[in-house]
Amino acid sequence: MRTLDCTDLKCPLPLLKLKLFINENGEASPIKLITTDQISTRDIPAFCEKAGYQLRSVSDGPPYEFIIELVKT
Repeated sequence: MRTLDCTDLKCPLPLLKLKLFINENGEASPIKLITTDQISTRDIPAFCEKAGYQLRSVSDGPPYEFIIELVKT
């Protein structure tokens, strides 16, 4: 599992970094995304749904940990 640590970044930076991470590293999965911004709990699930990725889990936080499968649904 690859980890993308976006601790202390305010939205939309965690989402933008996730998109760049996927573009630069391909769609190998899963990815653990770590954020501290509560807005991420809205933005990341919405992005996953729109992009067709599977959001496996979201931890209560902060920090919030998202496990994202990049397998298109």
